[in-house]
Amino acid sequence: MLREIRQRKKLTLKALATKAGGMSYPFLSQVERGKANPSLSTLQRLADVLGVTVSELVRDPKSKRARK
Repeated sequence: MLREIRQRKKLTLKALATKAGGMSYPFLSQVERGKANPSLSTLQRLADVLGVTVSELVRDPKSKRARK
């Protein structure tokens, strides 16, 4: 969901990385592709910048519960 939310907010990976306190944008790319697992504090920083909750970031869009 991170990529979808980021794109909806019209942010590039670099812009999100900068706004989230100078994170590495290659790391964020890996997170979006499911190749890296961010810490809870990293997820919270990203959620704060994007104006969403952590649960929205980690929600599986394919799950039945997410479609409700």
